[in-house]
Parts: sequence; C-alpha cells; structure tokens
Amino acid sequence: MTWGVLSSSTFGAASPDADTIGYDEAIENYFYSVLTEDEQNELNSGMGGVPWTKFSDKFVKDMGWLADHERPKRFRLQKTYKELCSLISLENRLAAVDIRLKEIIEELEPGVHQFWPIELIQPRDKPYPVPYFGMVVHSHLNCFRLEECDPGHAEDKSIGDHIRYSIRGKSRADLKGVAMSRAAIGSHHLWREKYLHSPWFLLSDRLAARIHDAGLKMPKHYPMKDV
Repeated sequence: MTWGVLSSSTFGAASPDADTIGYDEAIENYFYSVLTEDEQNELNSGMGGVPWTKFSDKFVKDMGWLADHERPKRFRLQKTYKELCSLISLENRLAAVDIRLKEIIEELEPGVHQFWPIELIQPRDKPYPVPYFGMVVHSHLNCFRLEECDPGHAEDKSIGDHIRYSIRGKSRADLKGVAMSRAAIGSHHLWREKYLHSPWFLLSDRLAARIHDAGLKMPKHYPMKDV
C-alpha cells in the first residue's frame, strides 16, 4: 500500500514559521565570487541578479546532490514549538526530518537520499532540543496512473509537452481513490511523483509501518489505491 504525505498550507508543527540564516549570503557569495560572468549569464539567462529559484528548485526537483553552499544550515523559528513533526517543511520548500526518521529512511534506503545537519533556533537563541537534518529526496518516479483513479479524483492538467496531473482535495477519502502502480514503485520506500504536485511525498507501506511503530508525529498522510 502506498501512503501519500500532504503538505500543510499553514504554519504549525508540520510547517514551522522559520527563516534561513546565512543561506542567501552563501548563494550570493558563490554566484558573484565563484562563477564567471559568462556562467552567471547562463544561469540567470542574462536577466541579471541571482536566479534564486535555480537554487531552491534543487530542494524539490531531480537536479542532483546539493553542494555545501546550496545546503541551508541554520533556521530561526519565529515562535517556540512544543513538538514538531518528524517531517517538516521549511523555507523555500526544503524538507527536514528529525534524527529518528532519518535513521529509519537510511536503514531502508541507504545512500539514496541526501541529509545534512541543520540548526533550529527558537526565540531567545534557544536551540530546538531534537536534532534535525535537511533532506533532499532523490527518487522521482512516475507511479501515478490517471486511468486507474476513481472517477472525479484526478484530472489531466497537461499543456503540450508539459505533463502535469492534479488530484482532488486533501482528505483520506480523496487519496483513497488516487491510483499508484505497484510495478512502477518496485522496491522504493520514499519518493516524489514527477507529474503530481501533491502529495508532498509518497511512502511505501513498509516505511509507513516503521514510522507508525516508532510513534513518530507526522504530517497528515493517508493510504492510496495500489494497482
């Protein structure tokens, strides 16, 4: 069984209100001090300035592993959180996991996804007590099957050669009718769908079971339809 993890549209335990510290400066230093003028123009299409999305897109797209300067390392939380989810969304769509979830993922898929330690700093410069790691998922699959979805649960939003599908709503009942191919999933445990903006992440039944058995606090996630 596939599980779909939904992103949060509001600040909270799954999506804390946090700002990066030092990331913009690191990217600017790399862009202006390391790249040649020709390389800058190629990256920003001659439009001038730092093309920020060219860097932040690497958090969510299949664009290879992040170099050191591309990895945000410190975040300032705008409020004190009693307990964050084990999987959280930070600024610029970066995902982060606590050490318990990181260990489970790496046990099931060693060396597949990229992790690095980050600091979460609460008000009054108090560090958040649980270690967290930035995460970039490097499995981008095409498991979604539009023709196998229950009626009204998904639609084709493709334009020309740009393939894009959309699913209805964000409830348990909605995801239950969204079809995923067992054959395409294969032995993967954690991935993003190439042509679906939502769910945020997809989990195998085995990974979901490990998460539940460990009692981890997670964003909303619901079973989907395997075909």
